[in-house]
Amino acid sequence: MVKVTTQTITYTDPSRTDRPLKTTLWSPAEIDLTKAVKKLPLILLSHGSGSNRLSLAWLARPLAEQGCIVAAPDHFGNTFDHPEPEQFKRYWERPRDLSFLLSQLQRDYGGVIDNDQIFAIGFSLGAYSVLALAGVNVDQNLIKQKEKAVLNVAQSTDMPTFGKLTGKVVEADPSEVPPDLKDERFRKVVALSPALGSGLGSFDQTKNVEIPILLIAPGGDKIAPVDLNGRVYHHFLPAAKYTELPQNVGHFIFLPYKKSFPSADAFWYQDAPGVDRQQIHQQTIQQISQFLLK
Repeated sequence: MVKVTTQTITYTDPSRTDRPLKTTLWSPAEIDLTKAVKKLPLILLSHGSGSNRLSLAWLARPLAEQGCIVAAPDHFGNTFDHPEPEQFKRYWERPRDLSFLLSQLQRDYGGVIDNDQIFAIGFSLGAYSVLALAGVNVDQNLIKQKEKAVLNVAQSTDMPTFGKLTGKVVEADPSEVPPDLKDERFRKVVALSPALGSGLGSFDQTKNVEIPILLIAPGGDKIAPVDLNGRVYHHFLPAAKYTELPQNVGHFIFLPYKKSFPSADAFWYQDAPGVDRQQIHQQTIQQISQFLLK
């Protein structure tokens, strides 16, 4: 097994009010990223709303063990430890974060990055983020119409603070949402528990997608229900590979496994009887590796 090294860097985007992106990198320990010995795949990860860059470490490390550089930023103001209501609303800043981060990584480590193998993986609102990079354009007017009731019922009931913040997406002014966030440098994307599928209503919104996409949607998702999200994305992206997990698997299955946790954290870490989060993680790692790297 390849040893993995990690480092944390903060990049600041001066074009967006000096927006900081605290980023963790995982990479094979044997590779000096500053020296062009060989080219490696680069994978960017996008966490869910109200989470942080380390929430997908269970996925980052095995990908780095397979010879990839993996980079995960904190989406500023959209994390659990630095929540800013305005940033929970401005979901379109997240794809911009990933495009900016990619530019910085290409500048600093371009000698070891294989530009033909640049990928992105996102969870929940992070899944929307990587789909936007692929060329998906959601309609904020549709989101405002369809999403409010779902957010109120699914989130606010069980976790009022979380629901109040994540529900901010319905408050965004449609005129503020950029019409196109596509970044052609990304060659494949993976969307886990995808959100904001309610913003799709026409094939015109996905006509610019030209790259392979893998969608994995939990059948029992109450935060981003499959009938409004996973299945909708698949309908408008018929060429995408689509996996729907069983109906007892919930939205947060792609957060880390924890053997024990305080009762207050059960919202994120407690699965339904019969659901093995570690097993699903292993299956997901294998499926993603096959999709991206084979």
